[in-house]
Amino acid sequence: MKKLSLHTTQVQEATAIKVGQIILDDSHYLTCWGYLETETGWRKCDFVTSYDVLNTMIRAIEDKSEAVQMAIVQKLETMQQVPEIIDFEAQLGEPVLFDNLLFHLARPEFVQEEEWMEYANNSCYFIRKAEHCSKTEAYNRSVDKCIHALVKNYELYLGYLELEFDEPSARQQADLEDDMKYSLAYYAWKQGGNAH
Repeated sequence: MKKLSLHTTQVQEATAIKVGQIILDDSHYLTCWGYLETETGWRKCDFVTSYDVLNTMIRAIEDKSEAVQMAIVQKLETMQQVPEIIDFEAQLGEPVLFDNLLFHLARPEFVQEEEWMEYANNSCYFIRKAEHCSKTEAYNRSVDKCIHALVKNYELYLGYLELEFDEPSARQQADLEDDMKYSLAYYAWKQGGNAH
């Protein structure tokens, strides 16, 4: 059997996750079943993380922090089988929301025929780090990401024009067919000091 190498790569940040269940085993890591907040809403997702990251997450949820800590401590003290599950949805009536944090997420990958291949289809992430992030900071980060994406779209549009695409084709290829989006992209690009 061919041995597979496994590693993770930094791919994204998130500002909110929900955890419905935590699976404890005899390793130094935890598996969480929950949801990832995306631009289109909540998406079912699994997370793997360390106890240190979990402690940071728990400190950030002031309203349910004690209940979550007690559920984990009680399970660790009375754990008779491995793995063991803590079901927050059953105990608290809903998944635990962690939303005052900036999560640094990585997707697992493995080597197949000398190339790194992603797997788990964006439904599993390793939480490398969680750090405090206020709602205002999270909002500002989202706005900055949008502006950056618009600038990239406009630069792509200019690239297609340089390749002598006609105007409609260049806008279509750069995903700027919508006049409002095109205008926003132009002004974002101009604000970045790119206009001559």
